[in-house]
Amino acid sequence: MVMKYIWLILFLLMSLTARSNAAQDALPLSLKQCIDLALKNNVTVLESQARSKQAQGQEMTVRADLLPQIDAVASQQRIWWENLAALGFPGAGNIGPFNSFNASIMVSQRILDFSALAHAQAGKIKWKSSQLEVELASQQVVLATGLAYIQALGYAQELASSYEDVRLAEHFLSLSQHQLNAGLASSLDVARDRTQLAQQKARQEELRLNVVKSQLELKRLIKVPLAQPIALVDGLGDHHYDYLKIDEAISHAQENRMEIRVAEANSDYTLEELKASQRERLPKVSISGQLGAMGLTPDNSTHAANAMVSVSLPIWEGGRINGEIKEKAGLNEEQKIKSDDLNWKIEEDVRVALETLVSTRAQVNALKNVEDFARKELNLAQDRFTAGLGDNIQVIDAQAALADAKDKYIQTLAEYDQAQLNYFGALGNPGQFDLAITNKEGR
Repeated sequence: MVMKYIWLILFLLMSLTARSNAAQDALPLSLKQCIDLALKNNVTVLESQARSKQAQGQEMTVRADLLPQIDAVASQQRIWWENLAALGFPGAGNIGPFNSFNASIMVSQRILDFSALAHAQAGKIKWKSSQLEVELASQQVVLATGLAYIQALGYAQELASSYEDVRLAEHFLSLSQHQLNAGLASSLDVARDRTQLAQQKARQEELRLNVVKSQLELKRLIKVPLAQPIALVDGLGDHHYDYLKIDEAISHAQENRMEIRVAEANSDYTLEELKASQRERLPKVSISGQLGAMGLTPDNSTHAANAMVSVSLPIWEGGRINGEIKEKAGLNEEQKIKSDDLNWKIEEDVRVALETLVSTRAQVNALKNVEDFARKELNLAQDRFTAGLGDNIQVIDAQAALADAKDKYIQTLAEYDQAQLNYFGALGNPGQFDLAITNKEGR
């Protein structure tokens, strides 16, 4: 018997140690840390950075067409010609073999090529656009990470609140059993409380699943191993910012939203490509030169040099230039249409963000009052039941109303924090939102 107690104690100690180690292994993460990890590891940012490198390489390629091209060539040949006399050609005899040596440096340079200049300018703009797209991708990742973090916080806070509801249900079940023993309650009261306790536990398990799924989504965004436990150290709060008025907010967004800057760069790029196609009809002037040695062998060679100026002008190209002009004109027109629609979309984003802020702010205030009233109603119902003035239906209803009020308050508080983050995203500054800062200027 003593050994059984010893083994039981050892088992309990091992279980507590394992739980303690599991808790210690949880990775603490703030919103800022999650954003830093996402900017470093998220696939959207990495892909945009890779595209920027591609655009830089393309810009270097088209710019190289405007720079001198220098090549060094060295060759030694030994040539045999067939003896044509054997085939019946009169006067033909044995010719060769003989040697041919050539070593030279060749230089060529475009002097006048308006189309190449436009292509080079387009490549430069495309590279700039790709860098802006990296910043846009970063902002989008900041916004997505922040929304996921707040959602996970909301579910975690609901789960924490559910433990209080389960303990309360257990307390009321115990109270009903005491009341039953004292003859002040019926078996039906006890059955109701058992049902309420089971419902609270089922709700708690549902919330636990929501916490797991939301944390998995967050870990995927920031590229933390999905098996790694995490602990979110920030909390939902009733943060307050001094928000811009609607006209100022729209103006600020249209000046700072990265989508606008990307669209403007893409419009400039398609315009330069259109110019390049139109300038294909213009003459092109280039010079080239060669300096080296020619002869039979390297030790039997003489210096040689030549220079050439060439002018080319397309006369007939089968409609290729017209086709390219129409294609590039269509792309430029499409980009202008997108840019115009983007201005409308940004104004819509700002208006929706501000309206959502006002609405969720009012809901937070109202639901906080609802929670307070529900808690008072529960206390009153409990007092009546304890005094034997009625059954526990009112207590159960009040408990369910309180649990629902707490859930809705936490959910709306999370929606309010998300609305604030979306507001900064609509202005083009999602990184300015911080769960740990209150009373900040909302610009």
